[in-house]
Amino acid sequence: MRSDVRRRLLGVAVWISLILGYVWFARSRDLGPVEAAEELRGVLADNWWGPAVFIAFYMVRPLVLFPATILTVLGGLAFGPVWGSVWTVLATTLSTAVTYAVGRFFGSDRLVTKFRTLTGRLLDQALDRPFETALIMRLLYLPFDLVGYAAGFLRLRYVPFAIGSLIGTVPGTLAFVGFGASVDSLDEGLPSFDPWILVSSIVLAIAGSLVARWLRSRQTPDWNGLVE
Repeated sequence: MRSDVRRRLLGVAVWISLILGYVWFARSRDLGPVEAAEELRGVLADNWWGPAVFIAFYMVRPLVLFPATILTVLGGLAFGPVWGSVWTVLATTLSTAVTYAVGRFFGSDRLVTKFRTLTGRLLDQALDRPFETALIMRLLYLPFDLVGYAAGFLRLRYVPFAIGSLIGTVPGTLAFVGFGASVDSLDEGLPSFDPWILVSSIVLAIAGSLVARWLRSRQTPDWNGLVE
């Protein structure tokens, strides 16, 4: 037990160090999240290895609390609507794996048992149907990183959760990537934009929310057997 506590305390210390290190770096260069993304934009767009840097930064992003939305928009701005969608969907999938792993590191079966006692049937349904749970939470646009941390902490089965998360993030990802592809800059407002891409992005975002509400309103089958 004491070794588990020491391990978690060490994990917290490392995590806090990463956050403080990023905050110090950003403040020393007077960079907010938008300004940091604009600086990264040139690296991404002007080099063949830009997609790899984008994916790597997206994976590290939750550990330093960098907003996912800004990077998703940056994907469309730097790579365009098609390749921006491809790289961002891949990046969000790997980012979900990172948050899940962190949550699982800090969780335990004992804590899950305590939470089950407190939440009762609600947590039981999440544990029994991780695919459906992830799909609905993503379509409802719940806080992206928090969903991954909670899934790992509560020991949801990873494969069905990851597949549900991937499918559920596609509408929102395409919407924000499309928005990014429709503007000229992240920090200069909207000097010009492609109205068709922008309208398509809004339609995708609304459609995702409506699908989530429809899923919640009916008794859906247990899809986990299809993805285990």
